Amino acid sequence: MEWSTFFEAGGWMVFSFVKFVVMPSTAVAAGLDPWRVFAYSAGGAAVGLLALQPVVRSLFGWRSRVRRRKGKRAFTPNRRRIVSVKQNFGLLGIALLGGLVGVPVGALLAFKYFENRSDTLPVMIIAYAAWSALLTTLSVQAFI
Repeated sequence: MEWSTFFEAGGWMVFSFVKFVVMPSTAVAAGLDPWRVFAYSAGGAAVGLLALQPVVRSLFGWRSRVRRRKGKRAFTPNRRRIVSVKQNFGLLGIALLGGLVGVPVGALLAFKYFENRSDTLPVMIIAYAAWSALLTTLSVQAFI
């Protein structure tokens, strides 16, 4: 294999991480094979989730220490809304909404509120793989 193939795959995967909903349509329109589109889309989301897990953990740990030191309130009205979404939808709800809100936002919510559950990362990866399959199928149908 040539290096250009790896760079192409990496570019599509980064695009999938940044703009998850748009990537399958763009890749199908560019003429990529649907199986590659699915692999790049799901792979980009999975690699992004793996990369964001430690970043989110350290980010929220740092933010919590700073807020405690400054004496800020733990529960603000915005936080209460977010906690109510967490309680109403749970991990599966966040995973299913993740395809619409994107990988970074879905990862932030999932790893913030469900970091102690061992099934958080596998559930999120499976949800993004399902979204990738759905979006790739819809994109292929739209361009045929």
